[in-house]
Amino acid sequence: MPESPHDPFPPSDFDPWAESYDSDVLSYSSFPFAGYELVLDTVVRLANAHSGMSVLDLGTGTGNLALRFAECGCELWCTDFSEPMLAKARVKLPQARFLSHDLRTPWPAVIDRLFDRIVSGYVFHHFELGRKVALCEELVVQHLALGGRLVIADLSFPSLVAQDEFKKGIPDWEDEFYWLADEAVLALTNARLSVTYEQVSPCAGVYLLDSLLINRQ
Repeated sequence: MPESPHDPFPPSDFDPWAESYDSDVLSYSSFPFAGYELVLDTVVRLANAHSGMSVLDLGTGTGNLALRFAECGCELWCTDFSEPMLAKARVKLPQARFLSHDLRTPWPAVIDRLFDRIVSGYVFHHFELGRKVALCEELVVQHLALGGRLVIADLSFPSLVAQDEFKKGIPDWEDEFYWLADEAVLALTNARLSVTYEQVSPCAGVYLLDSLLINRQ
């Protein structure tokens, strides 16, 4: 997708980060990557991954989350809109299938299929709540196999009050569309999605959605 001068997060903002991303995420003891490895491990645990599963990792970055699923013996499809990030991931995961794709654009025909698990780490906070919900519904209804799970790890707070309290201690805080679990769970439930939430660190949590819709018919 061509970059727009009004694009709030163009690929060009992420391309230079590919070289230092892995060291950066491990060096943060606070926002935004506090508990980074535990957050990714929680995704794998909630996904209940095992050998032979097909897994789609949306916004794979340098492949840190996908690598954990590869170690479980899963078949991997990975997308990202930053080519330098994908290049790093390809080195770690030569057996995976990679696709350059921006989640704001139409779904690619090459991955228009069902997956046992769809996962994502630190991506959805770029979208407003309505877009988050719509994308989750699309993924669950159109791209999850029967019995599948969608597991999303991201910057997330229990509530707006909790976020406001947390950001008092962050001098370089930048407002984005961070998840607020109380309103997000309600919105997802109102969209007839089955969802549970786990707060993992003070600034990150994991949302688990499965392929069973509430009152789907």
